[in-house]
Amino acid sequence: MCQGCVPEYFEFKQSPAPLPQNWLNSRFLTQATDEKDKDTGTDSFEYRVARDAPCPIIDAHVHVFPQKLMEAVWTFFDNFYWPVRYKKNYLATRADFLLDQGVRHVVLLVYAHKNGIARDLNKFLAHTVNSMNERYASLPQPNGQPKRGVRVASGLATVMPGEPDARAILAEAFTTLGLSGIKMHSHVQCVAANHPSMDEVYETCIEFDKPVLIHAGKEPNSKAYKVDAGKICDFSIVEDVLRRYPRLRICIPHLGMNQYEEFFDLLDKYPNLYLDTTMTLGAFFQSLNSLSPSTTTTITTSSCSPSTCDHTTHTTNNKNNNTSTTPTLKPMAEMLRTMLLRHSDRILYGTDWPNIPYDWCRELANLVSLVDGDGEATAAVGERVRKEEQRTKETDKALENILWRNASRFYRISEHDLGLTPPLSSNL
Repeated sequence: MCQGCVPEYFEFKQSPAPLPQNWLNSRFLTQATDEKDKDTGTDSFEYRVARDAPCPIIDAHVHVFPQKLMEAVWTFFDNFYWPVRYKKNYLATRADFLLDQGVRHVVLLVYAHKNGIARDLNKFLAHTVNSMNERYASLPQPNGQPKRGVRVASGLATVMPGEPDARAILAEAFTTLGLSGIKMHSHVQCVAANHPSMDEVYETCIEFDKPVLIHAGKEPNSKAYKVDAGKICDFSIVEDVLRRYPRLRICIPHLGMNQYEEFFDLLDKYPNLYLDTTMTLGAFFQSLNSLSPSTTTTITTSSCSPSTCDHTTHTTNNKNNNTSTTPTLKPMAEMLRTMLLRHSDRILYGTDWPNIPYDWCRELANLVSLVDGDGEATAAVGERVRKEEQRTKETDKALENILWRNASRFYRISEHDLGLTPPLSSNL
């Protein structure tokens, strides 16, 4: 486990300062506004996707909820996690905000925290998705703006594991409601990814050829959860699911936070596994320039079998069984860049909007800067950090994959849906 990146139990943390004017020179971003933040009275400089950005962008991790439920989520964040930066924008426009910033397509998520609410959440989500697609399809295009896609939004259904009629709820979501997959959350739903109640969910997704996005990594954990997420989430638990369901497409968000290399290693073994970047590149939990262990320190292990072990009493070194190793420290940016390039065909870009504590574009800027070999863009506020000394055709292709092609393939978002017909050639 990559101990030291994020505390075992995350505690409330204040937002970083807003990004200042002329913060960086990026081929993907341009400054959009110059105004005072109404809440703080400080200068606020939003950045949007540049009109000449080299490729379209799909944000594959965007939350929407009915207002009452979203406000309950925000209360939890205000008490235990961080201030949510985009409350007012969400209440005013929902995910339209991201489209207005130049994002081409958003994948919208809901999740059920108890029995009996999934059907209504799925209907709410389908209505939100359909309304966005209909509204944007009818809008005239401003001069100079890229062509909008035929579809600007997709949605992922939800269900509570083990609730009555779980299969019927999902079947309705995938057929009648036209939703594109399912979002599950082990932390909130208090169910491990390999719990027997999840089997029905996976089997239904396979039946309808729909993917699963499941928050099954350990972090960010909180003592406020009903169940210790660190005990029901682990890369070995996810591997059990991957082994038993080779036809199931699974995405783990946050790059499997705190077990980065363990989840990256699983990508080598299981072609049905994907990861998304959500919040890991925002330089909020830790600086990307900080040192990070590159191997796991082992407690033990020999007889652990994923089918019989509850995975709560020990950890396993995915490098060498039965041996203890001393972690080797190296910059986190170096480790992440190596892995992003190596696995660029199975990593999706996502933001976690609106429930983030910083400017929406921080992760995008850091992703581009990291892949280009320039390190953490947000660590050099006020400096021109765009050197691109290590930029190659390989790194350009990696960005194109991460920013849109992988999400397009994983969620079946066609190039026609994105307004890219005839097919887009690489502009990177």
